[in-house]
Amino acid sequence: MIGIVILNYRAWEDTKRCVQSIFQNPPQHPYTIILVDNASGILPQFDLCSFLKHYRIEFIQNVKNLGYNAGNNVGIAKALEMGCSHILLSNADVRYFPDSIQIMQDYLDTHPQTGIVGPKILDKNGRIQKSCLCRKTGMKEKYLVRTRLNLFFRKNYKTYFGCDRDYERTFPVHAVLGCCFMMTAKCAEAVTPLDEHPVLYEEELILGIRMQERGFVTVYHPQAAVIHLHGGSTRHCKAFAFAQNVRSEIYYSRKYLGAKLWQIYPLYVYRVFLYLARCLWSSDFRKNWKRFLKMTGKELHTVEMKSKERGNSESKTEKEECKNKKLETDVCKL
Repeated sequence: MIGIVILNYRAWEDTKRCVQSIFQNPPQHPYTIILVDNASGILPQFDLCSFLKHYRIEFIQNVKNLGYNAGNNVGIAKALEMGCSHILLSNADVRYFPDSIQIMQDYLDTHPQTGIVGPKILDKNGRIQKSCLCRKTGMKEKYLVRTRLNLFFRKNYKTYFGCDRDYERTFPVHAVLGCCFMMTAKCAEAVTPLDEHPVLYEEELILGIRMQERGFVTVYHPQAAVIHLHGGSTRHCKAFAFAQNVRSEIYYSRKYLGAKLWQIYPLYVYRVFLYLARCLWSSDFRKNWKRFLKMTGKELHTVEMKSKERGNSESKTEKEECKNKKLETDVCKL
């Protein structure tokens, strides 16, 4: 059985249309929809009970919004508990075509080394979104690809997002977009629960590293296609989403790349300037300026503390090594 996990946060209409598109284009094999509401705090304008009953949805209401990864972890755990052999993670603003889901399942069944498969992502105008991550995101990629420096380092940008590849062909990648992908239960048991520290963003980067460490392959498969409308859950809180993006970037750089404060700080300053630029035309950004500084500053402080701890640890190790060498020298003299 396929467990289809949809995470909803104040996007009830998007969620309804996503469920309808699945219902209209179902896979051939049995499936169940697991809808996780991430403490939206608002009710839909349609009858929720009738909706859940009509589409036979397993509904989970989170008491608190702990973010994208934490919300999806609840759905993944439920799918594994129900004995699902495959788990599809889907944003609420994704729409499915006929056979999209079945094609992903078939690919995983015939390629046992593949743990995750991602579909071709189209925007609302039908254009392909070339956004697969074709290699690990290091600090080099953070600066040269994920800032406006990418205007000068076009080759790095193209090879990173696979713009030099044929997106009508299947190929292995480091990570696929988090808006929609399917994983096997075996893979889910190995790479989840997802890291819950990032509230939003960077989840693909972290998952790509975990997949590599656990020996699973991630594949982009264009025969399966979906439409991604973008920003369904974050359109009402753009300043908050931006702040969480920066916070997650700092965390990822420290935790998964081992970056030090001096390596992260220039990138942080660049993000601050981007935030300030948005303040010029957005009252939401202006209103949340102090919140942005507090949230991201706290994450930066953690980097500083960890760097000091690492420095003290290295210093202690060096002292112990010197002490051991001195003892060895004294023994030799005796």
